[in-house]
Amino acid sequence: MKAETAAMALLVAAESAHAFSSYLPSYFTIKTFALEGSEEEVQQKIAYMRSGYKPAAIFSVVLGGAVSLLTKSPVPLVASTIATGFMICQYEAALPPEYRLINGTAGGLLSWPT
Repeated sequence: MKAETAAMALLVAAESAHAFSSYLPSYFTIKTFALEGSEEEVQQKIAYMRSGYKPAAIFSVVLGGAVSLLTKSPVPLVASTIATGFMICQYEAALPPEYRLINGTAGGLLSWPT
C-alpha cells in the first residue's frame, strides 16, 4: 500500500469520528443528562440521540467512498466503515445495558462494561 493511501485512510477514519461528534452529543452528556426524567422521556432522548447515527454514518461512508475513488484503493472506504461501526458501539456503550441496541433487551450480541 502506498503511504499516501494509508495517510488518506487515517484522515478519513478521523474525520468519520468527527462527523459523529457533529451529529451526536458527547459521551459525558449522554451519561449525565440523557437518563434523567421519566421512562418515556428517557426513551425519547435516546431516540433523539440515535437519530444522529444515520447522517453521521452516511457522511462517513460517502467520504470514505469518495476518497477511495480518488486514491483508487478500497482502504479509505474500509477505514471509514470500521470507524463508523466503532463510533456507534461507543455511543451505545454510553447507555445502560437495558437501553443498548446490541446488549441488553435488544439482543446481547456484544457486552460492554457499565
